[in-house]
Amino acid sequence: MSNQIAADGQTEITHMDADLYEALYKGDISILERKYSEAHLQLQQTPKRNTGLHIAAQFSQLACVEWILHFHSCSPLLQQPNLKGDTPLHLAAREGHGVVVKALLNATKALHQEIESGVGTDKAMLRMTNKEKDTALHEAVRYHHSEIVVSLIEEDPEFIYGANITGYTPLYMAAERGYGDLVCIIIDKTRASPSHSGIMGRTALHAAVIREDQDMIAKLLEWKPDLTKEVDENGWSPLHCAAYLGYTKIAEQLLDKSSDKSVTYLAIKDTKKTALHFAANRHHRETVKLLLSHK
Repeated sequence: MSNQIAADGQTEITHMDADLYEALYKGDISILERKYSEAHLQLQQTPKRNTGLHIAAQFSQLACVEWILHFHSCSPLLQQPNLKGDTPLHLAAREGHGVVVKALLNATKALHQEIESGVGTDKAMLRMTNKEKDTALHEAVRYHHSEIVVSLIEEDPEFIYGANITGYTPLYMAAERGYGDLVCIIIDKTRASPSHSGIMGRTALHAAVIREDQDMIAKLLEWKPDLTKEVDENGWSPLHCAAYLGYTKIAEQLLDKSSDKSVTYLAIKDTKKTALHFAANRHHRETVKLLLSHK
């Protein structure tokens, strides 16, 4: 068993009793109640720094989660990260355990009513990022857990979720993966305008165009028509992408819904190439005809 002295002077145990671990992942409340105290839960961790709350949350053992949280002294475990920076909420969101997510959210709200400080413990947990800069919402979007996405956004609808370490915002991630339902949820449920940026300076609209997803494109353009004018780090607009790929129907959709008809003439700064150049160079005849008809 290896020990480390925690910042508050308590001994932090980076080992967990095997019976405690088994009881937590199997949901055996009787063993927990008979054999373990809140002190065990506060101090014992696995070598990966998972606490008892991490384990119960990861394996969707709701009764264990509630039993741990009924100890007031265990409330700091809600925001305690493991070795990868994941909180119990990260793990529950990643695994799709909706009832556990709601239990964790309810516990933080109850705690916030007792201790009012700064942004609030309820919001702070939702906004925490792991070492990949992912929030619990990033995890829920990545694994397409729509009900959890709704729950997380409804708890903090004003927050604008930023990009993770690889450059993905939740909205861009949903668009790139083709999760049209999540694109709609994020846009409709977020009161503030959600960030839509992604890798290589692309927007969620670039991602939807590349996927040739007309329904998703329609939703994004209804929400923010000016996305047609935003270019990536190479100077490509969504129309450039559609023209390059020969997606004539998508190009028509972009032209019809764009708030600025000059998007047809939008050229890459270095090469001065417009979408028409791309379509012509790639021999996409129908796309060329369409673009010429809009000149």
